[in-house]
Amino acid sequence: MILDRDRVHAWSEAMGEEPAPHRAAIQRLLREQRRLSKFVEENARSLTGVTGGVAVYLIGVVLRMFDLAGGRMHTISWDEIRNAERRVQPRAMELLPFDDGFVARAKTIDRAQPHILDEALYALFERDTKDGEAAMDPEECGKVYLLLWVAVEALHAGWTPPRVE
Repeated sequence: MILDRDRVHAWSEAMGEEPAPHRAAIQRLLREQRRLSKFVEENARSLTGVTGGVAVYLIGVVLRMFDLAGGRMHTISWDEIRNAERRVQPRAMELLPFDDGFVARAKTIDRAQPHILDEALYALFERDTKDGEAAMDPEECGKVYLLLWVAVEALHAGWTPPRVE
């Protein structure tokens, strides 16, 4: 089941505008999905500046979206993360370089939960920065996106959507 674009966008906006109501749930979800969190944290260490923190925050947002969607999520294993990496890696090479065409190329590739990943692209590459907030380096944003793509693939595979009656 692919999550509806309007719902995903509404959740993203709500978490961005008023994060407090979601904070406890995001922290719980990051603890429950410790392997996936660790995967993102370890890979985020190679990122510069605040970008690593952004990666961890965004994986929490992604987890929260699956949580809000309902259904059941099992704990993602290292094997599932590695399988997701193997699915993403060959397709990711089609996206490079991290230039002005990266976002458009990313949106054309078949991905699990494309609307979640499109929201990530928007957050990383397209949104306006707030006062005093520095724009992030496009290459660093591209690396964060690739991490999120792997995470979303693994989460999608481990998710049983709610029954539609």
